[in-house]
Amino acid sequence: MVVGCNPVVVNDSGDTKRMMKRQSQWNRELDWKRNLIFFSSCEKLKTVLDNKCPPATQVEARKHWEESDEIACCYMLASVTNTLYKQLESCKTAKAILDKLDNMFEGQATLDSLL
Repeated sequence: MVVGCNPVVVNDSGDTKRMMKRQSQWNRELDWKRNLIFFSSCEKLKTVLDNKCPPATQVEARKHWEESDEIACCYMLASVTNTLYKQLESCKTAKAILDKLDNMFEGQATLDSLL
């Protein structure tokens, strides 16, 4: 018998599994955001993430921005899980969706590291 040697007890309370699941979800969110930003750039929709809606006096610019924003919102909402969709569907703009995601996953990554 070995004196002072205690068997290792694994805490199977589910904390580790929850932590691993959260890490996996976070990684998927980072991938999702990176892909979204890339796709938006390719589709020339990234402008709605970088710029505010033009004033009403700039009719054509505002119309183009609103159309682009609507498309970006559709892409964003169509590509998230049902759980995230329910949390994001009330957002009025693509920028609002991205900001809400940043707030949800704050401290895990910054948007600046993805841009």
